Parts: sequence; structure tokens; C-alpha cells
Amino acid sequence: MNGLYDGEFTGFKIASPEEIDTALREAVVAVDANVLLDLYRFRPQTSQDLINTLKSLDDRLVVPHQALREFWRHRQRSQGSPRGATKTATDALAKSGRSMCDALTTWAKAVGVDDDELSDLASRVDGFIDTLRGELQDVLDGADADRGGDPILEQLEELLAGRVTAPLETDEWTECMAEANRRIESEEPPGYKDAGKQDNDTPEGGAGDYLVWYQATRYGKEKSKDLLLVTRDEKEDWWWREQSDFVGPRPELTLEYHQLTGRRLFLLRPADLLARASVLEVEVDQASSVDAGRVAESDEEPPAELWTLPALAALLERLDREAPVQAAALRLATPDQNGRVSREKVYELGGYADDRMLRGFTRPVRRLTATLQGEGAVPTRVAPVFVARYPDGVKASYFGVPAEVPALLEELSSPSPNPADEPPSSDGPDTFGAAG
Repeated sequence: MNGLYDGEFTGFKIASPEEIDTALREAVVAVDANVLLDLYRFRPQTSQDLINTLKSLDDRLVVPHQALREFWRHRQRSQGSPRGATKTATDALAKSGRSMCDALTTWAKAVGVDDDELSDLASRVDGFIDTLRGELQDVLDGADADRGGDPILEQLEELLAGRVTAPLETDEWTECMAEANRRIESEEPPGYKDAGKQDNDTPEGGAGDYLVWYQATRYGKEKSKDLLLVTRDEKEDWWWREQSDFVGPRPELTLEYHQLTGRRLFLLRPADLLARASVLEVEVDQASSVDAGRVAESDEEPPAELWTLPALAALLERLDREAPVQAAALRLATPDQNGRVSREKVYELGGYADDRMLRGFTRPVRRLTATLQGEGAVPTRVAPVFVARYPDGVKASYFGVPAEVPALLEELSSPSPNPADEPPSSDGPDTFGAAG
């Protein structure tokens, strides 16, 4: 006979605060790349507090090899993010100052204010904006002075010595890629929310999260310990969430780790780790946990926008000129094909040799989408319109499109109605089909 949390229901047991504290003291603690990268985004005190907390874990700390690969790949961008954020803010302030001065000029003309008085008001606006911009720059300069060079990298070199898992052998890597692609296709955690990365320029494509998971769980199995993963990733393919509350790891992940090791899985965000640092007898600034949470909130992705008929038409027009095979393939992802284009059909359209790889096939689509987004012809937050799918292994089996696209493709392929065949309308000529 079984109980409430036995067998397939193991993953539904929610960890108590006391169990999380015990895990912090005893479990293997695996750190994701985003945690290391955020050290460059936190205020200096928060970064130091997090490093001190990680140091207290001693030999229980581990960084999956894939996480370190992603750290080095993105480090320079994260290192410059405080400077970039400051520039964005100061540029926005300057733009606001110009808008206020324009508003004052319009107002002055309407009420008959003389030029001297208007000039005085504009000067006060300029002075206020300059003061704010100077204060923002002072904060940045102070942070740079506190850091001096790259003390984060220096401390990480010491902290992670002997704490990074070995890279996977070729056969194991291939097996992991196949499993990651299968999970993305069937929407099994973790990593299926990265489906849009499958055909990017990195060796792992959309498999990064699964590789981190695989390497961390195998290390936990090797050590025969509970596993606590620290990540800033808040997507649903990692977390069991109830509205805005983070309950714990996805039950499927907890069950998978239990079946692999007989042990328990825990999940914390950097802000949660800092809030519990006292369990590890580490003293941290009270504001550090809040700062870590603020950075996580600022990094949340806005909701995706849908493809529209004009946007898709603009993309296809550009593809026709620069990537006709990709344009022809995309046009086939219609409702009668369930929004899919087979690998075989792509080879047929391109006249490709059998030994040709399709990695990079969607690169022109991504490039032209980005160009059109810059021109304002395509919404900035649309999902990738043409994505390689890998349900059977490391080779793309087919290409898919977002749910709204097949109907748009069908509409674009339909001939525009002949006005001579249309009955007269009291509302004037119908121009809706002109965009198609």
C-alpha cells in the first residue's frame, strides 16, 4: 500500500522552510549561468554577499559545465549592462527634457508668454534634467570605483576551482541533444520554453537548460545527495507556480530526480538564497535580497506579440528577394499541413544533397525579421516565425510556425477578390484584401 506522496506523486510534496534550510546545509548546490552573470548586474554589496554565500558551501557547490559555457558566452554583455542601463536612462531623461521644452513653447504661444520668461522656464527644465543625469552618472562611477578592474572574475576563479563538472563525451552529448529536442517537442520540462533557440548559432541550440539539468542531476547522483538548484530563470518549465507564487520545482522534475537518485530536489532563486544566508552562518546586507529580486523582475520578458497579416506579408516579400527557398518553405506551413514543413520538403525545394545539414536554414528568416522589426514593419516581441523541430534526435525533422501563422499564410495565398464580381456596397469600396 502507498501513501499520499508515494510513487508517481512524489513530486507534489512541497518543501517546508525547515526542509529547505536542511538542504542548504547538506545538499549539493548547483548554480546556473544567470546567477553568475547577475553578479555584474547587482549593486557591489549584493554581489559580494552572494559570493560570500556561495563560498560558505565549500565542496557542496557545483557549476554544470554548460552553465559555465553560457557564462563566458554572455559575460561581456552582462559586464556592460550597468553602463548600458545608465545610458538608456540618461537618454530617456534628455528626450523627456526636450518634450517638456516643446510643451512649454506651445503653451507660451497659446497664452502670450514673452520670450524671456519662456527662456527662463526652459533653462530650469534643462538644469533639472542635467542634475538628474549627473546623479545617475555619479552612481555608476561609484559602482565602477567599488569594483575596480574585475574583482568578480578574480573571486570566481578562486570560488570555482575544481567545482565545474567535466564536459560531456561526444556520445553522451549526442544522446543529451536528442533527449533535449524530444522534450522541447513534447513540452516536457526543463527547457521546452527555449524552443525558439533551437536553430540559433550555438552548438546546443535550445538544449542549454536540459544540459544544465542533466549535468547537475548526474553530479547529485554521483554524490548521493539531495540537489538544490539556484537559478534566476522563472519560466514555467522549471517552476511549479500558482499565479505569482513560486511553490517549488516542477513536480515532474522532482519525480525525475527522485527516480534517478532516491533523493529530493529543491529550487531557489538568488533572492531566496540571500534571504536564507543566515542558515549558512553568512551575514548579508538586508537590502541584498531585495536588490537581487529587483534585478530578476527587471529581466522578465514581456508577453509575446502575435504575427499580423501585414508583418508576415512584409517578411515574405523580403524573403522572396533574399532567401527564396526559405520563403517557399514558409508558405507551405498552412492549416492543412498543421503549420508544419517536413525536412524532406525543404530538401526538395532547395535541391539539396542528402548529406547537407539544415542547421542555419532559418538564419535568413531570423535576420530579415530583425531587420523588419528595426524598420517597424514587424512587432518587436513576435515569436520566431520558422523554427526547426527535433523530435527524433539531433537532425531537424520538420519546421513549425507560431499558432496564428498558418491562417495568415492561407489568407495571403488566397486571390484577392475581383471588385467587378462583388455586389455594390453602400459603405464604399472594400479595400481589406489589398494588403494580401
